[in-house]
Amino acid sequence: MSEVDRLLAAFESGELLRPSAEVANFVDLARAIASLCGVEGVEVTPGAAALAERIGPSEHLVFVLADGVGMALLETMPPEAFLPRHLAMELRAVFPSTTATALTTLATAEWPAQHCVSGWWTYLREIDGAATILPFVRRSDETSLTDLGVTPEQAFPLPSLIPRMQRDVLSLTPARITETVYSWYWTGGTSRHGYRSLREAVDVAIRHIARSSGPTYTYLYMPRVDAAAHEHGTGAREVRAELVALDQQIARLATELAGRARIVVSADHGHLDVAASQRHLIEAGGAIAGALRAPPSGDPRVMYFPLRDDAKEGFPAIIAQHFGEFAFGLSVDDAETLELFGPGTLAPLMRERLGDFITITSGADVIGYGPERACRKALAKASHHSGLTPQEMRIPLVIA
Repeated sequence: MSEVDRLLAAFESGELLRPSAEVANFVDLARAIASLCGVEGVEVTPGAAALAERIGPSEHLVFVLADGVGMALLETMPPEAFLPRHLAMELRAVFPSTTATALTTLATAEWPAQHCVSGWWTYLREIDGAATILPFVRRSDETSLTDLGVTPEQAFPLPSLIPRMQRDVLSLTPARITETVYSWYWTGGTSRHGYRSLREAVDVAIRHIARSSGPTYTYLYMPRVDAAAHEHGTGAREVRAELVALDQQIARLATELAGRARIVVSADHGHLDVAASQRHLIEAGGAIAGALRAPPSGDPRVMYFPLRDDAKEGFPAIIAQHFGEFAFGLSVDDAETLELFGPGTLAPLMRERLGDFITITSGADVIGYGPERACRKALAKASHHSGLTPQEMRIPLVIA
C-alpha cells in the first residue's frame, strides 16, 4: 500500500481528519467574520455564508480565539458551563493544526496553501533555513529576522485584512506579544492593547464597545489554556483551572454586554498528549541529517525536509526505516493532490517552503531536529499539536 493510500485509509476510518473545504472549517469562519465586518473582495464560499448567517449581523462583534481549546477539551467541561451551553457547532482546523498557521489564516481569510505560513517553524529563502515565525527569529540561534534583513512582507506575503474592516477595530493580546513584528503585521496598524490578565482584557473590551459611536470589532486572543496544556498535559488540574477562568471571563463579558454584541469563540487547534516513548530526535550525524541541504522546518507532528539533489531518490526509504511505524512520508505533489494545505494548487512560495519531502505522524508521536538542547526542551512538552488527529483538528464554534 502506498503512503497516499495509507493516509486515505486513515481518513476513511476516522483515525485522522482530512482538511476539507467541504466541511465547515476555520477558513470559512475567517471569511464569515471578514464579510460581517465589511471587508470587500473576500471570497464568501457557501460555508462562509452559512457561518455568517448563523452568527448574524450585529453592531458590535467580539471574536475570542481561545488558543488550544479544541472540542476534546471543551467536551470535558460541565454542560452547564458557558462555553458548552453556547456551543453552536463543530469546525475543522486548518493543517498544520498550529497557531502560526491558523492565526495567519484568520488574518488573511486564506488557506495555508496560499498564505504560505507553513508552521511554527517556517522555511525562509532569505535565511536559507527555518524561522520561528511568530517570534520572528531564526530558529537556529534566535537572531532577530529584522536584524537579518527579513521584512514582514517577505515572511508574510499576503496582507492582513484587519485594516480593511469597516468598523472600529481593537485587538487585545497579552502584553508580552502586543508590540511584536507579527502583531504589527496582524493588526495592520489598527488599535491594539496589551493586557496582563483575562479580567483586564474583558474590561477593556467592554469599555471599547461602550465608548464607540459606531460598529466595532473586538478581537481577544487568550493563550493560557494552550500554555498549560503544553506544560502539564490536557488532563492536568492546571488546564482545568485555566478553562474555568476562561469560561468565567467570557460569561462575564456576555453578562456585561447584555445582548449589545455578538460574541463568537473558537480555537486554532486542539491538543494531544505525548508519552516519553513517543518522542523522537533526528540525530545530527545520521542518515536523515546527511540528506539535507538545509534544516527541516514545520512542527513536531509535521516536518518539511529540503533535500540535496543526490539524496531525493533514496530519502523515502530512509524515512520509512526510521519513522515508518508511526509516520507517513509524502512528496509535496502528494500533499497538493490530497489538498492537505487547502483546495487547489499550492502557491509557488508555499511549495518552496515545504521543501522536497513531508512527514506527518499518525498519532501522538513527535519528531524533533536540532539545535539539540532547544529541540529536546520542545519535545519534552507534555502535549503537542499540529497533526491530523481528531483531538487536534476538531475545534468549536461558540456563539452568544
